[in-house]
Amino acid sequence: MKKKILIISLLLFAQIFMFGCTKDVSRQDEKRIKETIDLVLSYKDGYDDTMKKHISEDNFYVCNYVEFYSLYIGELNLEKYESKIVSIKNENGKYKVYMTLDMVAKALETHGDEHASDEAIGEDVPIEVIVKEKDGEIFIEGFTEYEDIEKAKELNEGFN
Repeated sequence: MKKKILIISLLLFAQIFMFGCTKDVSRQDEKRIKETIDLVLSYKDGYDDTMKKHISEDNFYVCNYVEFYSLYIGELNLEKYESKIVSIKNENGKYKVYMTLDMVAKALETHGDEHASDEAIGEDVPIEVIVKEKDGEIFIEGFTEYEDIEKAKELNEGFN
Protein backbone atom coordinates (compact mmCIF):
# COMPACT_ATOMS: atom_id res chain seq x y z
CA MET A 1 0.00 0.00 0.00
CA LYS A 2 2.81 2.42 0.92
CA LYS A 3 4.50 1.62 -2.38
CA LYS A 4 1.34 2.53 -4.35
CA ILE A 5 0.96 5.79 -2.46
CA LEU A 6 4.61 6.63 -3.08
CA ILE A 7 4.29 5.88 -6.80
CA ILE A 8 1.07 7.90 -7.10
CA SER A 9 2.68 10.79 -5.18
CA LEU A 10 5.72 10.76 -7.47
CA LEU A 11 3.52 10.70 -10.57
CA LEU A 12 1.43 13.61 -9.27
CA PHE A 13 4.56 15.57 -8.40
CA ALA A 14 6.03 14.94 -11.85
CA GLN A 15 2.79 16.01 -13.51
CA ILE A 16 2.56 19.21 -11.43
CA PHE A 17 6.21 19.97 -12.16
CA MET A 18 5.72 19.47 -15.90
CA PHE A 19 2.61 21.65 -16.10
CA GLY A 20 4.15 24.24 -13.78
CA CYS A 21 7.12 24.67 -16.12
CA THR A 22 5.04 24.94 -19.27
CA LYS A 23 4.18 28.56 -19.83
CA ASP A 24 1.52 29.07 -22.43
CA VAL A 25 0.88 32.54 -23.74
CA SER A 26 -2.61 33.77 -22.99
CA ARG A 27 -4.74 35.24 -25.77
CA GLN A 28 -4.61 38.58 -23.97
CA ASP A 29 -0.79 38.53 -23.81
CA GLU A 30 -0.57 37.41 -27.44
CA LYS A 31 -2.81 40.32 -28.46
CA ARG A 32 -0.74 42.86 -26.47
CA ILE A 33 2.51 41.51 -27.92
CA LYS A 34 1.22 41.59 -31.50
CA GLU A 35 -0.22 45.10 -31.12
CA THR A 36 3.10 46.39 -29.76
CA ILE A 37 5.18 44.75 -32.48
CA ASP A 38 2.82 46.06 -35.17
CA LEU A 39 2.92 49.55 -33.66
CA VAL A 40 6.72 49.66 -33.57
CA LEU A 41 7.32 48.13 -37.00
CA SER A 42 4.84 50.43 -38.77
CA TYR A 43 5.12 53.63 -36.68
CA LYS A 44 5.27 56.76 -38.85
CA ASP A 45 6.31 59.48 -36.41
CA GLY A 46 9.95 58.55 -35.79
CA TYR A 47 11.52 57.69 -32.46
CA ASP A 48 9.59 59.57 -29.80
CA ASP A 49 8.22 59.10 -26.27
CA THR A 50 5.69 56.53 -27.52
CA MET A 51 8.48 54.39 -28.94
CA LYS A 52 10.78 54.80 -25.92
CA LYS A 53 8.35 52.64 -23.94
CA HIS A 54 8.65 49.80 -26.44
CA ILE A 55 12.13 49.76 -28.01
CA SER A 56 15.62 51.26 -27.77
CA GLU A 57 16.51 53.97 -30.28
CA ASP A 58 19.18 51.82 -31.98
CA ASN A 59 16.80 48.90 -32.45
CA PHE A 60 14.00 51.20 -33.65
CA TYR A 61 15.93 52.34 -36.71
CA VAL A 62 16.72 48.74 -37.64
CA CYS A 63 13.24 47.24 -37.36
CA ASN A 64 10.85 50.12 -38.12
CA TYR A 65 9.95 49.62 -41.77
CA VAL A 66 9.03 53.26 -42.38
CA GLU A 67 12.47 54.45 -41.23
CA PHE A 68 14.38 51.57 -42.80
CA TYR A 69 12.87 51.79 -46.29
CA SER A 70 12.97 55.59 -46.33
CA LEU A 71 16.76 55.22 -46.48
CA TYR A 72 16.37 53.49 -49.84
CA ILE A 73 13.38 55.11 -51.52
CA GLY A 74 13.06 58.43 -49.69
CA GLU A 75 10.13 59.71 -47.68
CA LEU A 76 7.34 57.16 -47.98
CA ASN A 77 3.88 56.10 -47.10
CA LEU A 78 3.36 52.61 -45.68
CA GLU A 79 0.25 51.75 -47.68
CA LYS A 80 -0.17 48.20 -46.45
CA TYR A 81 0.99 46.49 -43.28
CA GLU A 82 -0.44 43.15 -42.20
CA SER A 83 1.07 40.62 -39.83
CA LYS A 84 0.32 37.12 -38.66
CA ILE A 85 1.75 35.30 -35.66
CA VAL A 86 3.08 31.86 -36.56
CA SER A 87 4.04 30.94 -32.98
CA ILE A 88 5.14 32.38 -29.64
CA LYS A 89 7.44 30.77 -27.10
CA ASN A 90 7.84 31.98 -23.53
CA GLU A 91 11.40 31.38 -22.34
CA ASN A 92 12.57 32.72 -18.98
CA GLY A 93 10.29 35.75 -18.98
CA LYS A 94 11.00 36.66 -22.59
CA TYR A 95 8.81 35.87 -25.56
CA LYS A 96 10.15 34.73 -28.91
CA VAL A 97 7.55 35.76 -31.45
CA TYR A 98 7.61 34.26 -34.94
CA MET A 99 5.60 36.23 -37.48
CA THR A 100 5.09 36.82 -41.17
CA LEU A 101 4.46 40.26 -42.67
CA ASP A 102 2.90 41.61 -45.83
CA MET A 103 3.63 45.23 -46.61
CA VAL A 104 3.77 47.82 -49.34
CA ALA A 105 5.65 51.10 -48.97
CA LYS A 106 5.55 53.74 -51.71
CA ALA A 107 7.79 56.76 -52.03
CA LEU A 108 6.06 60.12 -51.86
CA GLU A 109 8.27 61.36 -54.72
CA THR A 110 9.21 59.41 -57.83
CA HIS A 111 12.77 59.16 -59.05
CA GLY A 112 13.38 58.71 -62.76
CA ASP A 113 10.26 57.74 -64.72
CA GLU A 114 7.37 60.05 -63.79
CA HIS A 115 4.78 57.30 -64.22
CA ALA A 116 6.60 54.80 -62.02
CA SER A 117 6.67 54.82 -58.27
CA ASP A 118 9.55 53.76 -56.08
CA GLU A 119 8.23 51.13 -53.74
CA ALA A 120 9.18 48.37 -51.37
CA ILE A 121 7.00 45.27 -51.31
CA GLY A 122 7.25 42.39 -48.87
CA GLU A 123 5.11 39.24 -48.97
CA ASP A 124 5.28 36.60 -46.26
CA VAL A 125 8.37 38.21 -44.76
CA PRO A 126 9.40 36.02 -41.81
CA ILE A 127 10.57 37.82 -38.69
CA GLU A 128 11.55 36.79 -35.19
CA VAL A 129 11.03 39.34 -32.43
CA ILE A 130 12.20 38.94 -28.85
CA VAL A 131 10.12 40.88 -26.34
CA LYS A 132 9.74 41.12 -22.60
CA GLU A 133 7.56 43.01 -20.21
CA LYS A 134 9.26 46.13 -18.88
CA ASP A 135 7.55 48.64 -16.59
CA GLY A 136 4.15 47.21 -17.54
CA GLU A 137 4.79 47.62 -21.28
CA ILE A 138 5.88 45.18 -23.98
CA PHE A 139 9.49 46.01 -24.90
CA ILE A 140 11.28 44.76 -28.02
CA GLU A 141 14.81 43.52 -27.28
CA GLY A 142 15.70 41.80 -30.53
CA PHE A 143 14.63 41.59 -34.14
CA THR A 144 15.62 39.24 -36.97
CA GLU A 145 14.26 39.28 -40.51
CA TYR A 146 14.83 36.15 -42.56
CA GLU A 147 15.47 35.96 -46.29
CA ASP A 148 12.34 33.89 -46.98
CA ILE A 149 9.99 31.51 -45.19
CA GLU A 150 11.84 28.37 -46.35
CA LYS A 151 15.12 29.69 -44.93
CA ALA A 152 13.35 30.73 -41.72
CA LYS A 153 11.89 27.23 -41.28
CA GLU A 154 15.30 25.72 -41.93
CA LEU A 155 17.01 27.92 -39.34
CA ASN A 156 14.32 28.13 -36.69
CA GLU A 157 11.71 25.64 -35.53
CA GLY A 158 9.41 28.49 -34.44
CA PHE A 159 8.29 28.89 -38.06
CA ASN A 160 7.21 25.25 -38.46
